[in-house]
Amino acid sequence: GRRWQSGGRTDGYEEALPRRDVIAPLVACGVWAGGWYMAEEGKIKALVDSSNIDPNPDPNAWPTPKQFFCLAWPWVAGTVAMLFDSVAAKFATTSDMKFLCTTALNDDIKATTALCILAAPAEHSAPFVRAIAETGALARIREIVAIYKTLPREQHDETLTNACVIASKVAADPELRSQGLPIGDFLWMMPAGPPQLYTTYGAEGVAHLWMSHPAEMLAGGGVGNAAGLAEGVSLSNLANLVTTELAARLLDRFGEQREALLSTATELEARLGREVRAAGAGSGRKNLWQATGVLRGETEVEVARREQREQLAAVQSARQILQAGAMQSTIRTPLDEPLGLRGTLLERVAPLMHVASAAALGFVYGAGRGYLRGYWQDVTPSVCRELSSAVGRRTAVGAALLVVAFEMLPRAKAEALKALGREEVTDFKAAGALEQLAASDGAYVFLLAALNFAFPYILLPVAINPTQLLVPPSSHEFPHKPTSTP
Repeated sequence: GRRWQSGGRTDGYEEALPRRDVIAPLVACGVWAGGWYMAEEGKIKALVDSSNIDPNPDPNAWPTPKQFFCLAWPWVAGTVAMLFDSVAAKFATTSDMKFLCTTALNDDIKATTALCILAAPAEHSAPFVRAIAETGALARIREIVAIYKTLPREQHDETLTNACVIASKVAADPELRSQGLPIGDFLWMMPAGPPQLYTTYGAEGVAHLWMSHPAEMLAGGGVGNAAGLAEGVSLSNLANLVTTELAARLLDRFGEQREALLSTATELEARLGREVRAAGAGSGRKNLWQATGVLRGETEVEVARREQREQLAAVQSARQILQAGAMQSTIRTPLDEPLGLRGTLLERVAPLMHVASAAALGFVYGAGRGYLRGYWQDVTPSVCRELSSAVGRRTAVGAALLVVAFEMLPRAKAEALKALGREEVTDFKAAGALEQLAASDGAYVFLLAALNFAFPYILLPVAINPTQLLVPPSSHEFPHKPTSTP
């Protein structure tokens, strides 16, 4: 047909093909350069000092421009530091970082802004978490969590959630674990009722600590609460898919050590049973101080008795769930044994899902853009359909390649560093750390620019890829074996 003709086409097909795009990489480079500029000494401190939001007397009114800016810029700053490791490394060595982790974090108003900036890069960068720890900020993180534990859960906000983000990443680092939260606080983040915004980080903290503290995990209701959160996803609670999946991963790790946990649960149940029987049921009568209103609520003895009963019930529930044994996925894929894949089904097939979803979304988006472009160029309907098919296929291939590339880049980066005789950056203050991270960020931007130039229209399908938005990212690591000793 016409595609094999030696001469150029005259039906408007070639003119209607999408042009190569250089705008997106220029924008990415501009954001990178802007991040480096804002990481200079004094820039962030000046913004934090000037971000004093006056309370709005009408809670239903739209925020003023200043209020919107004060709410938006910390999120933007944290996101840029998350996307570009070199920006986070540069900022971590400034006095502004020390200011955020000390003066701002100890201020009840500025703490919200400071945590909003710190949480995003901390979630994806272990060296950044260590930089936070070097400032002594972890004590304040523990204090913030302790303060919020005294409040009803409906009063919890993003300040607590961001503190939990940092706390979970501290628990993931064996060298910092002793400075972080105990496993009881992470179990508190996984309530038996509806999941909270910080529940995913509670599950991650438990995943790193429970093997060293199995009895505390069982008595704290870790197994029962994880089973409740992992019951399944429906259309009504699709937004909780991440929480459900992480709870399922936690149950999967429990199932890998089912016999050891059953042995611990049996011993713990017997001990708690003896303690509950020794404590008695209590008379239920008020003492003099309670009757006169001097002491309101439970006495220390009553609190201890109630906690013992709750722990015994949690251990009994955990033993029943462990004995049932339905904690691990029975569905296997052909790639499990060759690649040594372990974990939940979604954990094993997530990369393939990301590629397939990006390709499908890319085809739909590219086909629509191709047809509309042909329509605007006033070509015939048959040429519009041909454009739609060609552009859709090309966008699908490009989107899939971009997802594959970014899935493989961490491993490729590790192999490249090994070949060069260098190690992964673990300390931002180490010699050559900033240069190495800048080169890594440059490689990411170059890859983005090259694929986007060869396959226009691929950025949006990848950016809104539903599986990557709903499935937990690789930054949520759930170990299969202990990473520290008790």
